[in-house]
Amino acid sequence: MKGLKPVIAILMSLVLFGCDNSKSDANKAVGDSSKNTDLSLLQNTIINEAKKMLPVKIDAKTNLVEITKDNDLLNYKYIINASKDELSISDTQKQTAETLKNLYCGNNPQLKQFRDAFPNGVSHNYYINDEQLFSVKLTPASCTAN
Repeated sequence: MKGLKPVIAILMSLVLFGCDNSKSDANKAVGDSSKNTDLSLLQNTIINEAKKMLPVKIDAKTNLVEITKDNDLLNYKYIINASKDELSISDTQKQTAETLKNLYCGNNPQLKQFRDAFPNGVSHNYYINDEQLFSVKLTPASCTAN
């Protein structure tokens, strides 16, 4: 799973395309907790824009195939075209988690808006065939944890 940084940049740009077109809606929805329907509408807009680009080839062996939400949590599903024997799963998970956290916790105003739009965070789920290898979950609280 080499080339992870470009992968992360692609993933975040997929989601941020939806945010760019709805900055005022995001501020309104996130600023007023009584408007859950506005937040849900913003989330759906972000997801629908990202889905238009799927599937996305992340690297030679990895494809982003699905983006969904569940209870204000954004879920990414990746399929790895390799066997378990070809991967060091624990090393890959550790490297992936570190890289995803660094990107997710960036100071870019659009990233803050993205974290506000999905208050329960994001979950990156990696599969070979139908078997889940590992998952990396990040929440806004992950950015304040050491």
